[in-house]
Amino acid sequence: MDWSHTVDIEGGSLVCRPLTPSRFPHLDRVMGEKVVTRKCFCMHWRRPDGGYRDARDNRGRFAERVGEGRPPGLVGYVGDEPVGWVQVGPREEFPTIYRSRLLRPLDDVEAWAINCFVVRSEFRRRRVAQGLLDAASVFAAEQGAAIIEGYPVDGERSSVVDYFTGTLGMFSRRGFAETERRNETRPIVRLSLD
Repeated sequence: MDWSHTVDIEGGSLVCRPLTPSRFPHLDRVMGEKVVTRKCFCMHWRRPDGGYRDARDNRGRFAERVGEGRPPGLVGYVGDEPVGWVQVGPREEFPTIYRSRLLRPLDDVEAWAINCFVVRSEFRRRRVAQGLLDAASVFAAEQGAAIIEGYPVDGERSSVVDYFTGTLGMFSRRGFAETERRNETRPIVRLSLD
């Protein structure tokens, strides 16, 4: 897929491109070697019935998904260096959302979901995640989304890893509005594109 979106970030530009099989090694670079993201590989949201019946690792499962049709998200680049990742797609692709007590859908409206951000540590605090969110919103709109949902954190967490769904401030700056809050720190936000 030959699509890209460029966003200004601190210290330069972030160019976001769809994750395709040829770009999978770039996602490997973003996920790192020994961190939590390497174990999850964005499969948390895609787990059927809370688990898997086969012994493949999440990287293998996700690589398989990348080869099946529409890209599951965007990789962000500073120059030629892959620095970040955002997962975006139709909400029905993410069964974990439907099982979640806090994040289950508010209604039957067809929505897209932006639910995972990964930024390499040396590129944090440069607004890379904000740029990824902006690009994912544009990508979803161009793919036909009428509503986009997010599930950000609003409040302090013990680790940067706990912000993998983004922050409320990021989503608010992009124009998302809070639509539901089932606990103190996990709102559901929406952007209507109608």
